[in-house]
Amino acid sequence: MLAYYLWASLAYNDLGTNGYYNYLTRGFVARHLYVPIDVSPNLLAYPNPYDPTIPDEIRMTDMAMYEGRYYLYHGPAPALLAFLPVKLIARRDLPESLAVFFFAAVAFLAHSLTLAKLRPPSGWLSFVALGLANCVPFLLHRIFVYEVAIACGCACLAVAIALHFRAKPLLAGLFVGLAFLARPHLALALFFVGPRAWPTAALGFAASAAYNYLRFGSPFEFGLSYLLAGPGQQTPHFALANLLPSLYLFWLQPPDWPSLKIVSTAAIPLPPGFFHENMIGALWLAPFLLLNRPQVRLATLAAAVMLFLCTTGWVTLRYTVDFLPILVLAALARMNEGRLQNVLLFLGITANLALHRLGPYNAP
Repeated sequence: MLAYYLWASLAYNDLGTNGYYNYLTRGFVARHLYVPIDVSPNLLAYPNPYDPTIPDEIRMTDMAMYEGRYYLYHGPAPALLAFLPVKLIARRDLPESLAVFFFAAVAFLAHSLTLAKLRPPSGWLSFVALGLANCVPFLLHRIFVYEVAIACGCACLAVAIALHFRAKPLLAGLFVGLAFLARPHLALALFFVGPRAWPTAALGFAASAAYNYLRFGSPFEFGLSYLLAGPGQQTPHFALANLLPSLYLFWLQPPDWPSLKIVSTAAIPLPPGFFHENMIGALWLAPFLLLNRPQVRLATLAAAVMLFLCTTGWVTLRYTVDFLPILVLAALARMNEGRLQNVLLFLGITANLALHRLGPYNAP
């Protein structure tokens, strides 16, 4: 599985070192929180430099700009856990493709330890499905700053879950705090790990508050207010009206048959301001989820993360990695052996491998 992850991370991605997290790491090494890139005077000359119609040629798209400096709105956990140690120890920048391989490998190993504890006689096919039938192969096709943050959050949450089931609440809480520093909504795992883990989880929340305050003057500002992005991408549109369309897209949106290509047009009407990218529903990637009642606490955590995402008005397939690997673990932990189950496991694995080949833009 690790060999596949390494190949998949490199098959469509290069070993370049000018990714956003390398910029952030260079800033950390220079002892500041902004990235060492000068803001174009042409951008600052606009009456509203945050106008989403401004050409990408004169701005760093999907960075936050505040008081003439560029910042990452993504959390700093990937830099702290991977990029900065490599920079300090090896004196080299870490390619984002290798960083995502590292985080995906950590997540798989941690979930494997949890599965082995919850269901000791798990067969080899269950572990293959645990590593593949969870949208992670799709994440590995196109690696950029978004995929780095998502993979880091997935890894931290997987380690927190493994530690929780080994009755190590303080360590589990520490990794929940790190997950928060990668993807803030993963703080929902607090209710999974329980109060005994909260003291160490609070370290991550305190670090995030300090990081935000030092950058933007507010502990609650993650940079979205200053994001340079396209229309409808600068602020989430929290609304219950987003719930059902998001659930449909996240779970049921069919692929284009028989090519399995993901489609850009939603099959249902969407609310105003709703943003989505090419999608295929999770039940096409993990159809075995329909067979068995999953491990309840894990399934509840996955559902909480998914429902939060469903209210934002933002739906993209890579967000599935925030909750689907946990739900796959929850299902495999309770699954009985059977011919139909094995067929569905195989179908899920095949669909995910095809999705890795096609990628987000159906361009193998």
